[in-house]
Amino acid sequence: MKLKLIISMVLVAALFMIPASADLFDDMNAAVPEYNEKIDQVPGTLRGILADQHVVLAVYMNNAEDETTGGPEFDVALSPGPYVTESGVTMKVVAITDSDASAVDFGRWSELDAEYNWDGVPFAETIIVTTNEDTARALLDSESPGEVFLEAYDNGLITIESAEDASITTKIYLAIMPLVMKLYALVG
Repeated sequence: MKLKLIISMVLVAALFMIPASADLFDDMNAAVPEYNEKIDQVPGTLRGILADQHVVLAVYMNNAEDETTGGPEFDVALSPGPYVTESGVTMKVVAITDSDASAVDFGRWSELDAEYNWDGVPFAETIIVTTNEDTARALLDSESPGEVFLEAYDNGLITIESAEDASITTKIYLAIMPLVMKLYALVG
């Protein structure tokens, strides 16, 4: 069961830890098909949490010049936390998952138009993931990203929250997610 948890966390990390700079972003883009191929290895409870979501990932950057600009006004409230960097600048990424939690699209906030549409489809965030560049890079560089994800999550370096307008189901799922993750870890 512990192996399932680690595989699950690797897949969650692959979806949420979209890297902060252009070259790393391109690497993640290339890895999305592998994530989608392995999504069936994620336990159903966690997969249910990730299914049918519009995700915003805000990565606090080490260097203010690394921010991507453009797109509509970013009006998503970010929680304060230990992941906030000195630059205070975030790179914003968006992802959409389907009913089996596969990533069907992801890109930069700047790809949204002024009406918050992405390729003509309305984007309304349901999940907000916040971290910093160092944590995102640690996940990408790790031999065991599931463990890195769990440690960073437990230490508050990654937060996963429901957006203000998320459904009540998403809010409940995200409220119980820490408990579910701990239970999976204990069973393994």
